[in-house]
Amino acid sequence: MVFHSNKKIKPMIINKKLEDMFKERVESGEFKFSYSSLNRLIYSPQLFYKDYILKDKELRTDKHLVKGKLIHLMLLQPENFDKEFILVPARVPSDALRKVLKNISLYTDIIKLNDIEDKIILDCLKEANLYQSLKEDEKRLAKVQTLDNEEYFKFMCTSDRDIVDQITFDDCFESVELLKENKSVMKLLETSTTDFEMDSVEVYNECMLECELNDYKFGLKGIVDRYVIDHDKKDITVIDLKTTGKTISDFPETVEFYNYWMQAAIYINLIIKNVEENTKDYKINFNFVVIDKYNQIYSFPVSKESITKWGLGLKGILDMANHHYEKNRYDLPYEFLDKVVSL
Repeated sequence: MVFHSNKKIKPMIINKKLEDMFKERVESGEFKFSYSSLNRLIYSPQLFYKDYILKDKELRTDKHLVKGKLIHLMLLQPENFDKEFILVPARVPSDALRKVLKNISLYTDIIKLNDIEDKIILDCLKEANLYQSLKEDEKRLAKVQTLDNEEYFKFMCTSDRDIVDQITFDDCFESVELLKENKSVMKLLETSTTDFEMDSVEVYNECMLECELNDYKFGLKGIVDRYVIDHDKKDITVIDLKTTGKTISDFPETVEFYNYWMQAAIYINLIIKNVEENTKDYKINFNFVVIDKYNQIYSFPVSKESITKWGLGLKGILDMANHHYEKNRYDLPYEFLDKVVSL
């Protein structure tokens, strides 16, 4: 497994009170690991401690995350657009500037950028190391206090919905239309049944699931993009839609790099734990539907052998997570905790 990040990790800060509260959540069965929290623990136990025990998780506003969420919604739940998104005519700021604007909002209740104290804006720019090559404060402020940024900031401060501009919306709409035109994808997404057959097929989109685990005090949770239970065929088809900044040729490596295999194993566990007892032995068909940066589309079926292998891999990850919890150690990765690693 390979990981990399440009994020600077601050020294670990211990908070015994929050540690005890986390233990109470685990002991009561309240705490459920998601794919993202388990992935965080693998990558850096210190970041997991910060995000999920100290509850000091950074709000991600990256454009690619917003686009991925929008494509999911347009394809699977288009009726919920107005609940989740705001479409603005102005151009949405860059990722770096959006983070600065978010930080500015934490220091003031004012929702008009031009009325906010210059020092707050300048301090947030300095902290983010943005526009620091400009010699004059006035030029830095001018980069922030634009009409487009003003509109974005107003919506950001007054709504919890994601903000998209027309360009992003149109790009996502094009991707969704291409997905709909792809026969192999639509064969997975469309459920053609007669009135007589309707009772034999169950379809679930963007379904939030959680479960307890027999061998652990913590559980699992996640939002499964789509799964279909066919009682006549005695199978369950799972579809996970992925947007990637690479190409479909790179996706097999991407599965390993981002531990998507673990996400698939979590989803399969969640579905099996949440279906009726008489369907737990149904055949599982798992498919990654991928649309890449060139709008190339491919549906990757997952073999039975891979599903078995990924299930065993998830068991190893859960054992690792349990070890961190039992030892109450989040200062080092699992493999460094109880033995000397030599070169």
